[in-house]
Amino acid sequence: MLFLANRANLDSRRLLTRIHNRMQTQVASEQTPIEQVWYHTAAGNKIGVRATVDPVRFLDQEYPCSEVELQVSFDFPRDIDYDCYQLQWVDRERDLMLGWHQDETHMDLGPCHFQLDYDGATVQRTDATYLNSHPLNVFDQRIDDLVTVLTALEWRDGTPTVAADMVG
Repeated sequence: MLFLANRANLDSRRLLTRIHNRMQTQVASEQTPIEQVWYHTAAGNKIGVRATVDPVRFLDQEYPCSEVELQVSFDFPRDIDYDCYQLQWVDRERDLMLGWHQDETHMDLGPCHFQLDYDGATVQRTDATYLNSHPLNVFDQRIDDLVTVLTALEWRDGTPTVAADMVG
């Protein structure tokens, strides 16, 4: 059982199961953007959830490729005061990856940052709003933010960028 009001009872395995199940229940519907869901594992342990997504359905607008991958991971390290997560949109056709990382990297940007990678390099990294709420609420908020960011994505001289005030 997952106690939604008490984050102390969370572990990443249970949370990833909840996220997986939430997305998996949408696969059977013709209206959902989720096409396939699976666990990302390392050494037999669940370390993330991945899903193939129809970007046109996800954004409710045209998108230059037919399939992308959503990558989600959460961790609850005992040695820092906040939950860690990554939520990323991976567009392999365009070698584009963007998303939020709340972890111990790039602490000059605070506990949470937005990162945009293109053509094998990081082209944008900016601070993002630290969300201090239940991880399932963080997941929902970042999915909403993802729509906003993808809609605001611009290309300047062949390089993608998102205005800093749009990253959430």
